[in-house]
Order: sequence, then structure tokens, then C-alpha cells
Amino acid sequence: MHKCRQIISFLIFCCLALSGAAQGNEAVFLNRRFSFSEEGESLDRVLERISELAGINFSYDPTLVDTEQSIDANYVNKSLQFILSDLLGPEFTFQELGNQIVIRLEESSFDLVPDSEEYQIFSGLIMDREFNEPIPYASVSILDKAFGTITNTEGKFELKIPPKYQHEMIVVSCLGYQRELLDSTLLPAENLLITLNPINIRLKEIKVRAIKPMWVMEQMVDHIPLNYPKQSRLMTAFYREVLTQDDAYINVSEAVLEVLKAPYNIPFRDDRIRFIKGRKSADVEAFQWVDFKMQGGPYYTNQLDVVKTMDSFLDQTYWTDYKYEAGSMVDYLGRPTYVIYFSPNGKKDFLTYEGKLFIDQENFALVHAEFSLSKYGMRMARETLIRKKPRGFFVRALGLHYQVSYRKTGELWYLNSAQSSASFRVRNREDNVNSVFHSVSDLLITKHEPTRLRRFPKEEQLNSSDIFTEIISDYDPEFWGSYNIIQPTDDLRKAIRALGVESGNNQTQ
Repeated sequence: MHKCRQIISFLIFCCLALSGAAQGNEAVFLNRRFSFSEEGESLDRVLERISELAGINFSYDPTLVDTEQSIDANYVNKSLQFILSDLLGPEFTFQELGNQIVIRLEESSFDLVPDSEEYQIFSGLIMDREFNEPIPYASVSILDKAFGTITNTEGKFELKIPPKYQHEMIVVSCLGYQRELLDSTLLPAENLLITLNPINIRLKEIKVRAIKPMWVMEQMVDHIPLNYPKQSRLMTAFYREVLTQDDAYINVSEAVLEVLKAPYNIPFRDDRIRFIKGRKSADVEAFQWVDFKMQGGPYYTNQLDVVKTMDSFLDQTYWTDYKYEAGSMVDYLGRPTYVIYFSPNGKKDFLTYEGKLFIDQENFALVHAEFSLSKYGMRMARETLIRKKPRGFFVRALGLHYQVSYRKTGELWYLNSAQSSASFRVRNREDNVNSVFHSVSDLLITKHEPTRLRRFPKEEQLNSSDIFTEIISDYDPEFWGSYNIIQPTDDLRKAIRALGVESGNNQTQ
């Protein structure tokens, strides 16, 4: 049952015994030597020939390279670095990303980073006005525009506003709170303290019982064509993977991605994702005993867009396998919202989930979902989650939790953020190993716009087999420029600062 596997597939880990080999970022393909000759062939054909010989793909901006020029060349035992420099010229640089070589002009390294000097930057803290506590995952955005960010788990945020939005209102909102509208022209740039009022829509018990959860679910499915876009959208997204071992930070990886979101009324067309730029820490602390790697992180975190993937608890085919119950109504982004709880109604032969759905009372859009694998789902998933493990090691999944939210722009709802959290215990009696690994993956859509694009070049796409931490490298304190990101927590910031990190960046054109 393919539908029931889509969400958890990204939690396939490579659990490998550590080797003594260096794990640096040394060039592999660029140092290899090749011998071949070409006469009167186009540069495009020569690059194809090299691609076949070396088993690699090239990524470059076709406007910067004259691929139609005729090439006469004869190379005998020359490195790929030498060959590419000879063919393209000294003004080009080459960088390996897995089995891909990115070609770019030396001076264009930061072309994809907006000019931060033109941006207004606001930073601060969002608190619960009643209990004086930080509010995590609150939305901070431009009113009625597809542009914004969210707070981290400590309630902190930073919003970078381009010139065209600098006279617009800022809206701050979160599930269960009354939203706040702020005039950006009257706000200080730093140390903003924004407080939100909790709001609780209380209905008489007889009214709560009168809400028929299956009727709400039917309305939600029937209204998908009205509530979600029927045209492709090009989305800019921030993605972060954090891995800890026994509460110690092991690895932090971050990237700006582009998501080509397919129309919601064409379920067979998959979304496409490509890497724009990224950075990762050196290991904050060395892995102990095993090296954990997560496969397909960005690809499958995007699959948490459950309205698009229609996993089992939303698919009418499986509704008889679940129990649905109505909870009290809440306020979401200033709108009355149904809360529908769901859980499997017994043991099933496919992966099942439990959690709650937040469905807008007025237009029946699914606006937020929180769910996890059920008890039976966890038992079934344990064998499928681990791709490899060292002999003698026992790996058990402790918990897998997910959440996804949508934000309304105009009359439609768009993917806003997604998060997955997974914990695994690793044991080996012979070596007296007993360790808990915890992975958190966050995806935040910071802006989106209509597009006529149907696909990205194949060599630029991230797919389900990619190991994200092996695609990116390096660190730069000014790395993000004017991109909006989720601010790191204080603990995470201290861990990154303690790395002794290197500077650099990766971009595909």
C-alpha cells in the first residue's frame, strides 16, 4: 500500500560502523585522470562524453557557457580539473556535490543571495501575554503576502523584508492565539517583544457532541479543489536537520531549497526539489560507536504536505480503518477551527497513524496537522526504517512525530512549514553500547510565486536516495544573506559557535 509508506520513508537511516578513513571533503572526481580526444565536436557533446567517462553530472548556467562552440582537444592522462579549466577557461570554478560538479563563474559565487543592505531586518521574541512564556512556531509574515518566517522553540525570530514589502503590515499569529497586526514603519529593528493573547472558543458540550467528525472530514476532502492551488508554485524554503546523540549535538545541516510544488488537483505529478545553497557544521562532537546518516531528508519532509500526498488518514478508502472524534473548537489565525482526533480502530496490516487535524470552520481547509505512528504502526515500521546497521547492533525506533501547517494567502492555502522528529535507541551488548539518537528536520516556506516551470534539470534535483549531509559542506557567519530562516535556539547557536567552522558556500545555478 504505497500511500501508507510515503510519510515515514525519509526516516531510513544508514547506521554504519565508524571506519578509520578520513571523512573530509576532498575532491574525488576532479583529481581523476582521463585520456581522450575530440575533433570538431560541440562543447555540449564534449561535456556529455566526460560525463559518461567519469560517471558524473554537470550543473551550470547555460547563459554563461557557450555550449555550441566547436572543440578540438587531445588529453593524455590529465586530471578532470585541468580538462575543465582548459575547455572553459580560468574564470570558471568547479565544485563537487556528491556525483555532481557545479560549474560557475568565480565572481558569481554569491549571485543567488539577495543584497541584504536593501532589506529591513526585524528580530525579537514572541510571548504568551497571560503566562509570560515564549510561543514556538508562531508565524511572522507580511499581511496577505506569501512571505514570512516562524519563531524557533524559544519564541525568537528574525524577519528580513525586501523593499517592495517595507510599507506593508506585519501579522503575527499562532494556533490558539489572537493574531496581532503591526505597522512595520513604527517598529524598532531589534529586541522586539510581541505578546499574543490566548483565545479559546468554548462551545456548550451539546454543540461539541453535535459536530459530526465524518461530515467535517467529507467536507474537507470535497473542498480541496477550492482551497489549494491548481497551478504550480515555485517556493523558496529553508531546511534544517539537527542530530543529537544522548542530548549532545552531533551534526547541524541547513540549506535554502527551491520546491516546485505541483498542483493539488494533479495527484500523480510529484513535487520537485533542488538545492540552492547550504552549510553544515563539522561534527559538534564526534559520533560514538556508530555514524548515523539520514537518507532523503528534504524530499520526504516535503511529503508531509498530507493534503498533497493524501495519506491513509485523509484518504476516504481507509476511513473505515480509523476512528474520528470531534474535540473543542480553537482559534487558528483568527479563524474558528474544528479539531478532529483520529486513531486506528485496531491492528492493521499497513502503517497507521494517530493525531489531530485542524480544519477551518468556514471553508473546511486542513490548516494544521499533528500526528505520529500508532503503536501498531511503530511495530511495523521498525524493520523498514533502518537501511543498514553494523553486525551485532540492535536499533529500535522510540518515537516518530510529525506536524505540518498551511498559511492562507488570498483565497487559497499554501504549505507553510513541516517538521519531523524521530528517536532511535542503539545497543550493542558486546561493546557495552547503549545510546539514543534524536533527529529533527524542519522545512519552512519563506516565499512562493506562480510559475510555468514543470521540472528542474534532473541533475539538480534532490531525491529520496540523497543523503543531505553529504551534499553540503562548510560554514560562513554571513552565509544566509537576506534569506529568511528559522533562528537557531541558544543551545544550538552555542554548539555551532563551538565548532571552529570553515567558510564557503554551495550553489547550483
